[in-house]
Amino acid sequence: MSFTALRHATKTVRPVGMPVLKGCRTIITPTKVQYTASATATGGGRTGSVTVSDAVAPLNAPFKLALPKAMGGNGDGVNPEQIFSAGYSACYLGALHAAAKKAGKEIPNASVEVLTSIGPEEVGFALLVELKIKGVNDQSIVDLAHKICPYSKALKYGVQTKSTLV
Repeated sequence: MSFTALRHATKTVRPVGMPVLKGCRTIITPTKVQYTASATATGGGRTGSVTVSDAVAPLNAPFKLALPKAMGGNGDGVNPEQIFSAGYSACYLGALHAAAKKAGKEIPNASVEVLTSIGPEEVGFALLVELKIKGVNDQSIVDLAHKICPYSKALKYGVQTKSTLV
C-alpha cells in the first residue's frame, strides 16, 4: 500500500491489505478554534449541490456536484475529490512557505498539485492522496510543511468528527 494506514484498534473495519497496527492513534485537535467553515450538501449527495455559508463569489451560490465520468457519471459538475484536492493544495502550499521561512529560505516558484483518488474497498470507498511539489529542493522543508499543515495532520493522525441529528 502506498500510504501509511492508521486506525483505531477496535472501532474500525480493516480494509483488505491494510496492515494491522497495535494500539490507538493520537488524534490532534486545536487548542483554540479560530475559524469554522460550513458547507451544506443537498439533493443526491454526489449528484446534488453544495452551498458554502460565508463564501464570496463564485462559491457563495450553490454549485453543482456530479459523479466523474470514470465513476459512471456525466462529469458536468465538481466532485468532493476535486474540492478536497483544492483545499489541501492551498493549505499545504501555505505550510510550505511557512516552513521555508523558518528555514530562512524563499520558495517563490513553489506549487503543489494534490491528486485525490477514490476507489472501492471492502465497505464503501477509500481515498489515496498524492502531493506533487514543484519549486522546492529541500526535503526538510517538505517534511516540516507536513507537520504544519492541518490537512496533512488530519490524514496522518485522524480528525475528531461529530455527527449531530438536527
